[in-house]
Amino acid sequence: MEAIANGLILLMLSIGHAELWIMVINRTHALPIHDAWLKRLRHILELAIVLFPIVLFLSVGLYAPGVLVGGTWSQLSFWWKPVLLLCTLGFLGLMYSAFRHLFYKPPRQQTETQSELIQMRERLNQDLIGEGPYHYLAGLPLNQVFSVEFTRKTFQIPRLPANWEGLTILHVSDLHFSGTLKREYFVELCRIAQESKPDLIIFAGDLLDEMKCLDWLDDTLGPMQAPLGRFFILGNHDWHQESLQIRETLSGMGWIDLSATSFCLQHAGHTLQLAGTEVPWMGTHPESRRSASEENSESEFDFLLLVSHTPDNFHWAVREGYDLVLSGHTHGGQVRLPLIGPVFAPSLHGTRYASGTFARGSTMLHVSRGVSGIHPLRWFCRPEISLLTLRTTDDAAR
Repeated sequence: MEAIANGLILLMLSIGHAELWIMVINRTHALPIHDAWLKRLRHILELAIVLFPIVLFLSVGLYAPGVLVGGTWSQLSFWWKPVLLLCTLGFLGLMYSAFRHLFYKPPRQQTETQSELIQMRERLNQDLIGEGPYHYLAGLPLNQVFSVEFTRKTFQIPRLPANWEGLTILHVSDLHFSGTLKREYFVELCRIAQESKPDLIIFAGDLLDEMKCLDWLDDTLGPMQAPLGRFFILGNHDWHQESLQIRETLSGMGWIDLSATSFCLQHAGHTLQLAGTEVPWMGTHPESRRSASEENSESEFDFLLLVSHTPDNFHWAVREGYDLVLSGHTHGGQVRLPLIGPVFAPSLHGTRYASGTFARGSTMLHVSRGVSGIHPLRWFCRPEISLLTLRTTDDAAR
């Protein structure tokens, strides 16, 4: 029994070690580092994750002190102690993330949630796997990449003007056109999204992984329309491509680029200020509300909406007084382990904002799981498009 208990301890230490390197992977992938360097770093760290348990079980388990064959932990070599302490902290960190995932609840400002599953293969009755990068992953068992969740969420927001009661925003993110999933998949998904007839459409970045797919815009995002307009920013994967050409193509179709300047939209007697940020990969943050209020009266902006590709800019948005932030980038983790939840999420906050709705002060954040990714693998983490309905609070309505 003692050997079994020690084996479980070694297993937990191995998991904790893996979590430490995954924390490094998550945070380096949130930085403006080009993909070639990130791949090299990830391969090195993945090798360390695989090799460490072998060394640990052989050395500590079987050799010195050999806790699996009668040895005791008191005989552990001095240099192993700080290493295993760090591994223990890594395991505790993973447990904290798991508890946070298990007990996650949307903030009280999210008053209603509905969802509809769209089985794209059955709907189109055709093979939707192309010849793009990592296409072999799309056919793995239990992969949910073709099972898209269309979520409808209602937010009650204090500063929303009463005249905007019921305003709807279609939030789409992370299309990742690469040829791995066929063009027809995205065409149909955009058509379904358009059927919701939103007042406003927001695309939150990561459009292309292969420039050869640029003409896919003609029958995906291109035909989409909304009475109050269509707005976009780009993401880190677009940064790796010819971002200027992507911007020009989308802008030529009538989409408004929020990375260039804030946009003031007049609607029902009130002003909605939309802004976008592609930090840390491109550009700078928009002019802050605080700076703007020095030149204009505070009442000029009745509602402030920020589109940020990464949720890492959420805390900045809170300080600047934005009412609503729409993000993507993290894909919900793409793979969620039972009980544990997401493990990989390219964010300075790890998996904290992997997907869902969050609130700090008077600012709400909605993080989409996105539609696709360079790796077409979704386990227990379906792709997502969202229709957000904004409502006033009871006090605001009065």
